[in-house]
Amino acid sequence: MRSRDVARKIAEDLYALASDEKTTDALEQELRQIAASTDVAQPAAGAAAGEAGRIVEAAFPEASDGFRHLMGLLIRDLVLGEFLSVRAEAEGVVPVHVVTAQALSSEERDRLTGTLGHALGLKVKLEESVDPAVLAGARIEIEGRTLDGTLRARLDRLHQTLGESGGA
Repeated sequence: MRSRDVARKIAEDLYALASDEKTTDALEQELRQIAASTDVAQPAAGAAAGEAGRIVEAAFPEASDGFRHLMGLLIRDLVLGEFLSVRAEAEGVVPVHVVTAQALSSEERDRLTGTLGHALGLKVKLEESVDPAVLAGARIEIEGRTLDGTLRARLDRLHQTLGESGGA
């Protein structure tokens, strides 16, 4: 069985349990904490740091530090993504990550959520990040695909086009 299949099964079981207990939001938050604080650079240096480390340690109290670290990596690299996918499918919601130079206004957020929801035929759960390097425009990530409408991407495409035509 491939690791992705194992992660999918874990994610499905976790979602079913959390759904029955009405704790899907809390479980997602815990998985995100574990994923965010697992240090890949120190593979057997102990459990994940902080609150996430306590969560993994509580789940596997008799396990070695190396095993708990491995579980943290598994959650970060596979289970979290699969859990988010299982949850989205079950709830008819698609997570969309948008990166902009500055925070979206509530009007921009509502317009983007509505437009994407209409285009995808699903409810959109918008996750936002601010990156001043974006300068202008937005980068939108949906189910592993990226729509890059940033000024940087447009300038890169223009530069590539000019280079191909011998203009640069």
